[in-house]
Amino acid sequence: MAGVHGAHLPGSTTGATTDASPPDERPRRAPWVGAEPPASQVVAGAVVLLLGAAVVEVLLRGSLGLIVGLTLVLVAATAALLVPPRDLFTAGVLPPLLLLALLAVMSVVHPDAIAATLLASSASVPQRVIAGFVDLAGALVVAHGLALLLVALRVRASRPRLNRAVPRQP
Repeated sequence: MAGVHGAHLPGSTTGATTDASPPDERPRRAPWVGAEPPASQVVAGAVVLLLGAAVVEVLLRGSLGLIVGLTLVLVAATAALLVPPRDLFTAGVLPPLLLLALLAVMSVVHPDAIAATLLASSASVPQRVIAGFVDLAGALVVAHGLALLLVALRVRASRPRLNRAVPRQP
């Protein structure tokens, strides 16, 4: 970026590329590449958002369900788009771990929030967690699949494109 009155600031570019490789061989990047928050902040934000959605849903409906499922999908997709490239593994394993942590906390703090069909009121914590996984399985499959798809697309987009054009015969 140019500074005040067109002065050149150190470390900035003025529109010309400083990469010596031809444009077809440079990796394609999303606009936010290089400005990603650390993976720990992304995970902390995901935990807070999912826990907030669980609290809201328990207050409104009395049990976990649609709101938590939709939030899980959105959080998983957002995390896969936000983490730095070196932390894409974290985004890939985040959805099931988030759901496991949420269900474990909710089954201890508010056991009635996991209201799966045919679950006895005297069910233990592991039984409630498993029942919660079964109850939210659809959302988990969508969230995890979307996260893995976005991770794969980001990995593919970060690889340099090779110009494989076949030379024309005279």
